Amino acid sequence: MGCWVIHALATINFLFDKDNDSYVSLDVVLEYFGTKQNTTSQKSKQIREKFKLGYFHPDFTIQAVAQDNPFNDMQVIDGVIVLKRQ
Repeated sequence: MGCWVIHALATINFLFDKDNDSYVSLDVVLEYFGTKQNTTSQKSKQIREKFKLGYFHPDFTIQAVAQDNPFNDMQVIDGVIVLKRQ
């Protein structure tokens, strides 16, 4: 189960993206926990759906990712998304 939670959090924080400074190989995670990719991906998806974990989640996003959030420069006014004024 630990692997599924780690995978879910790593996914929403782009940690499996090679362009990320905090990149972690999925193979390393799978080997550490001794799990298979298909099972891990499926269970991770279930966790993300159950707890409504998505990219840039305010409670589970690491600081480096939160700073790069493209929505930081946007706001909603009368139901319309607009860029914040500088």
